[in-house]
Amino acid sequence: MHTDQQRWDTIGKTNPGAVTPNLDRLADEGVLFENAFCNSPVCMPSRQSMLSGRYPSTVGCATNGIEMSTDIECIHNILGLHGYHTANLGKLHFKNHSNRNHREPHPSYGFDELVLSDEPGCYDDAYIKWVAAKDPTQVENCRCSTPPAWEGPPVEKQPRGTHEPYLFDGAEELTHTAFVAEETAEYITRRAGRGPFLAIAGFYAPHCPVNPPERFVDMIDTDALPLPTMNEHERDRHGLSDDEWRKVRAYYHALVSHVDDQIGRILRVLDETGERENTIVVFTSDHGDHLGDHGLTAKGPPGYDSCSHVPLIVAGPGVKAGQRRRELIELVDLAPTLLDRCVIQSPPFFQGRSFAPLLNGDDYDERRSVFIEYKYPFESSWKTVRTHHFKYGASAAGEELLFDLQSDPNELTDLADRPDAQPALQAMREELLRRWFDVEDQYPLPTGSY
Repeated sequence: MHTDQQRWDTIGKTNPGAVTPNLDRLADEGVLFENAFCNSPVCMPSRQSMLSGRYPSTVGCATNGIEMSTDIECIHNILGLHGYHTANLGKLHFKNHSNRNHREPHPSYGFDELVLSDEPGCYDDAYIKWVAAKDPTQVENCRCSTPPAWEGPPVEKQPRGTHEPYLFDGAEELTHTAFVAEETAEYITRRAGRGPFLAIAGFYAPHCPVNPPERFVDMIDTDALPLPTMNEHERDRHGLSDDEWRKVRAYYHALVSHVDDQIGRILRVLDETGERENTIVVFTSDHGDHLGDHGLTAKGPPGYDSCSHVPLIVAGPGVKAGQRRRELIELVDLAPTLLDRCVIQSPPFFQGRSFAPLLNGDDYDERRSVFIEYKYPFESSWKTVRTHHFKYGASAAGEELLFDLQSDPNELTDLADRPDAQPALQAMREELLRRWFDVEDQYPLPTGSY
């Protein structure tokens, strides 16, 4: 189960203001990883990297707008070779969706079943078709505005920005989140007892537009949510008051609560079909959302924790329940870990490291750092490394950032120019160089001596 643009601190286990009983229960039944990070702080490279087990630069996509090659083998392709039936229900985002007709057939990318909807209501896609089949009078209520990059005739409804929240106009049971949950539940019901399967529930929320159903807004105690952390010079970027930021955060959390409610629906179907005892359940997100931190919304380089630190829960057979692990985990590690749990060898071109020992509560040779990259061709490039102690980022334009995460966990004080921080700066430069070589693509291999 996979959300879009969800910060790590948006579930009850990490934030007392969050209302996520199903995810909290899932964490109690499995392992909550408190230091999981995406490998690129935007959608397409993070998703391609996570499912392919390779870093964004190796996949060839380190920014949005670069489509996944159908030749790149991902975890679902490998599981398919071992008898698994595979499906993606909801958002995938391997292809650009700003400039295509969403009624045209989409490449399967090796999935046996693909029910695709990459946006929550602005395209004529599987979601809108589903709404029309449920209640044609509700279609316009379930639509949202097209994103700024959309190249066709625009749909103009409510504002789309994270900092512009509003209530969902349609019926609660007709949200994009409900669509993904229903399609996933129906898939599990059909596949139950018919052999192993991989089902990816591709939720779009809490990505903007931030438009939760009203019932979930009513669940959130706005005063229990912390305000964004930012320096004084960052406060004017959106011009929002403290109360307006509290509303933004409350509506964003309400979207997460709605996802949680629908995840409960999926978990109940796993229980009812008897598949829960045989199923590894994973919950994560492709990246986070600044949500006002640093005066920013959405995501992007250099990879502040607010947009690179993601939730990760793994539960299922053989997983030691009730663990909270602090080891550094990258999303590129997820594919080899799942193959390990399925007793399938990871291919040599996977670059992630299996953290399967942690699921058993065993010893694990932890990563020294996580690696985050972003590159928009011929315009900008950032490489960032994060240890437990420091965060260091460097850009192609010569910018450097250094944060001491122990004394400054909100990354508000850049130490890169401080004389007393030069030893740490040099150590993190060396760590970045080491990781840069570490993630470099080793293919193609030589076919002879010379």
